[in-house]
Amino acid sequence: MPLFAADFAERELARALAAGPFSRALSLAIDRSGLGLARLRDRLAGAGVPVSTTTLSYWRTGRTRPERPDSLRAVAVLEDVLGVPARALTELLARPGLPGAPDPVRWERLWGPRNGVLPALRSFEAAEETSLVAVSLHEQLHVGADRSLTRLRVREVVRAVEEPVQAKVVVLRGCVPGHPPRLVSTRYCRPVRTEVLPEPGFVLSELVPSRSLAVGETAILEYEFAYTDGVPDTSYDRRFRHPVAEHLLEVHFAGLPATCHGYRLDSPGGPERDVTEVPLFPAAPAHLFTSGGGPGIRGLRWSWP
Repeated sequence: MPLFAADFAERELARALAAGPFSRALSLAIDRSGLGLARLRDRLAGAGVPVSTTTLSYWRTGRTRPERPDSLRAVAVLEDVLGVPARALTELLARPGLPGAPDPVRWERLWGPRNGVLPALRSFEAAEETSLVAVSLHEQLHVGADRSLTRLRVREVVRAVEEPVQAKVVVLRGCVPGHPPRLVSTRYCRPVRTEVLPEPGFVLSELVPSRSLAVGETAILEYEFAYTDGVPDTSYDRRFRHPVAEHLLEVHFAGLPATCHGYRLDSPGGPERDVTEVPLFPAAPAHLFTSGGGPGIRGLRWSWP
């Protein structure tokens, strides 16, 4: 397969794993693996969960869905055989399929049950809606020569999955209390409400696309925040209520740190998972790329010489 075709297929699979439906994600994963249904049947039989090629064909075309306990065990084996993240296919079975979206995880899981930002979040109707779901997220974080965060530029591709509410709430916190970031620009969207929490150091902005979307349509949202505290920092993370097909986080350092690592958290204060060393080069940003990631917290941390 040509390189550009392989890249396209990988992106399509990542989107299907994040947004569903199960049948499309399974079909794309099978195509990528190069394994025929007979070979998959043999792999499943060898793992003690026999499934016929007819059933596998029904699953990949959407004619039927795995529902019985033994079928769900087979799906877990398929995730390993097909090289997709654990539970990526299993979790798709818990949702109704496109154009709907899975139930989001609770804000308390992402910020902690006693975080001061929660009352403000609950005051936004869009914060509890699932009308817009991110399928692709690209972030550019800039760190100045004084080692403080200076600005964050974000480009999102969102899909409309419900009507009529079509808005999303973006939350950003400063490095120290008393100095929340500022929303300084938007493109292809507009802020309809912004709340600033000075003491906790949070800013919350409700963004609406420039045009209304039909269910299933996508739109681009671009926005930029400026940091105002001037305090050196050593990490940045993004908190996801839904699965996202692809997430790219770039960090542009004016002066290189000593080390840099990517990580994932299920909740604040929890153990870091999937910790990976990120190489540092003077002529390129440090970056962390994730495809088919589930809800949770993903970010980069670094240390200074």
